[in-house]
Amino acid sequence: MSGRVLSAASIVALSVTLSASQGWKNTAPESFRANGQVTETPGGVAASMTIQIDRYTSDADHNALVAALRAGDNTAFLDAVRKAPVVGAVKIGDRSVPIRWARQRRQGDGRRVAVMTDAPVYFFGAGSPDAKPTTGFDVAVIEFTVDSVGIGNGTMAAAAHVKPGGPSGIQVDDYSGKRITLTTVTRNSS
Repeated sequence: MSGRVLSAASIVALSVTLSASQGWKNTAPESFRANGQVTETPGGVAASMTIQIDRYTSDADHNALVAALRAGDNTAFLDAVRKAPVVGAVKIGDRSVPIRWARQRRQGDGRRVAVMTDAPVYFFGAGSPDAKPTTGFDVAVIEFTVDSVGIGNGTMAAAAHVKPGGPSGIQVDDYSGKRITLTTVTRNSS
């Protein structure tokens, strides 16, 4: 497995989240503050972001996205993502990227939350003189866990290509091959 692929645990979690029911507890609207960092290169980078979830994706909208993904046509999948209702936004500084898919499921005494935007959030490494093309990395995927108090951690593929494949049935390739680690995720008080 290449360095561009999220960890097997992240893929399995995303796959389980893709098929999980939303029925256990609706907590939206809600927002989270996340501190992300990439430390796998000299110098590294760090950033803070807000993940605003106005509502979680309905089962019908979720099923439409899953069907488009499983069909294996990336263009149809991206069309389905972009036609899905906006359910929130990822905000970094003055930039805001719409979230088109957000799901949560119970995990231990807390929950796992996964979101997908309709555009990349950041192309880490794209400014390099020998950078590869950014084509095909059309969304961002964020996945994190929070405990019952609302504190946790996770990962982010800031520029991702989502496709069928891998052991879980869903593969999330990251443009940079360097996952952004969400070292601290905190649910904002209402």
